[in-house]
Amino acid sequence: MDGMFVGSIDNDRLRSLLDSEEACVQALYDAKWPDGYRCPRCEHPHAYVISTRRFPLFECRNCKKQTSLIVDTVFQGTRTPLHLWFQAIYLHSRPEGINALRLAETIGVTYKTSWLICHKLRTAMSHAEASRLLEGLVRVTDTTIYYRLAGISNWQPQEQSVLIAASAGEIGYLERIKIERQDKNLLKNRLTSPSAASFVLRHVAPEAWNDLTITRRRKEHDRALLSVGEALDNWLAWLFRGVGPKHLQAYITHFCYWWNERNRSMFEDLLKWCAATPRTTYRELTGRAAGRSSRPVRSANPASRVVAG
Repeated sequence: MDGMFVGSIDNDRLRSLLDSEEACVQALYDAKWPDGYRCPRCEHPHAYVISTRRFPLFECRNCKKQTSLIVDTVFQGTRTPLHLWFQAIYLHSRPEGINALRLAETIGVTYKTSWLICHKLRTAMSHAEASRLLEGLVRVTDTTIYYRLAGISNWQPQEQSVLIAASAGEIGYLERIKIERQDKNLLKNRLTSPSAASFVLRHVAPEAWNDLTITRRRKEHDRALLSVGEALDNWLAWLFRGVGPKHLQAYITHFCYWWNERNRSMFEDLLKWCAATPRTTYRELTGRAAGRSSRPVRSANPASRVVAG
């Protein structure tokens, strides 16, 4: 397959991706194998292409292993047309974002399908975030989201404790953030700050540990970090009308990914991670088996077609 979409995807190419299944297949190939095909078993660079299926099947010329284009990607097993997935990726990369209900209406799928697409994209975002540790001058603090009543120490049901960290430039500009929900049941009350030790191990590069500054919201105020917590709170309320505790961390990581990539080509980056992230199943997300949708997946309604621009 030709490297048609290698490099930056401009608006004209992006428009073709949002409508053309063939263009999406080519772009996924480029994202999955940016340096050309490599057999997952023997790393041989050449394959026979079997094009009689919905997605191309690649048979290694050396060891004969057959590999589907969508295997070991978030798209594996999907019944949804690839161009609708690309529309979903594009809408998630827009500054205003999108929720599952609006996505279902926009691309013309059931709410259940839309919800699953959104969570699979968040899984790709989580893989991206896990690969990028905070470096340089790092600051950490704690705060409460869904904050309700002042002047009391007991946790309110909706309230959640989080740790926020950021790598900061020399003039204090926050370059990259990490936010992680903490188990409030392990804290004496909401006036108690959680330990940051394990959080730092997971999210801060070892070479940055000596330049680490940890503050506690009840004692020292890191206004810049606390404003990030307020932005998260507002984003969850505005876009999703609030999120329950079960999937809250996935949404928090979604916010971090959006914040960290907002000045870059988010569509291309998210597509790359979708091509490198193994699928997450409905059962894994919910603990329940996936039932059949009440109506078949269909192409996007022309009246609500996504337009790049």
